[in-house]
Amino acid sequence: MIINSIMKTVISEDYSQHADFLRSIPNLFADGQGEVVYSKRNEIRRFSHQGLTLMAKRYKRVNVLQRVVYTFFRPTKAERAYRFAKEFRLRGIDTPREVAYIETGSMGLFSVGYFISLETEGVETYLLLREVENFSHSLADAVAAHVLKMHSKGILHGDLNLSNFLCSERPDGYHFTMIDINRSHFRDGMPSNEECLDNLVRTTHRRDLYEYLVRSYARQRGWNEDTTAAKALQLLDNFENRRLRL
Repeated sequence: MIINSIMKTVISEDYSQHADFLRSIPNLFADGQGEVVYSKRNEIRRFSHQGLTLMAKRYKRVNVLQRVVYTFFRPTKAERAYRFAKEFRLRGIDTPREVAYIETGSMGLFSVGYFISLETEGVETYLLLREVENFSHSLADAVAAHVLKMHSKGILHGDLNLSNFLCSERPDGYHFTMIDINRSHFRDGMPSNEECLDNLVRTTHRRDLYEYLVRSYARQRGWNEDTTAAKALQLLDNFENRRLRL
């Protein structure tokens, strides 16, 4: 059994018939059940239940100050992941279908959150672009076009790393499903040019790929490629220097 008690559970109406199983997920993690897909700061496990394949993400346990903040002042990452999945789809951007989120805690304070979604197809795009010597320009152009589509829908993905683009090929071209969306921001209409360009900084640290993505994005927006690339490379330098200082 887990030490923390469940403080809050929200389950999509479409999956209410699976409520008992979904509520058991914190205990399943504690008992080491489920297939571990990812385990670093956060942990993701795959579960099969009555014909469903579920991906459950357990977020890192928060510190004492964060327990207070997430209990009284700010939505948890699990809640934001659930709500933002709905918002992404409403705005026409694909993301794994949200099923539920669970918040656990003790002594009236939040401690650990869980977000559960349906499994979705796709390969992490960094494997197809960053990890190959000669990357596909057509795929990079498709990534840039998808970023532009998100921006045009007022979406600034909170971590636009290529690992958060799940790519699949379909008859009509590349298809992307966005994951790890809980830090995203939403605007009414297109964000400012500065916000859009800054949003691209996290895509990759591979310079040739990054510059190509930026130039493709600029070309599709009708911006000057050289000027945009120069600004973007300076933004990347600043971003990397901040990380080094930290």
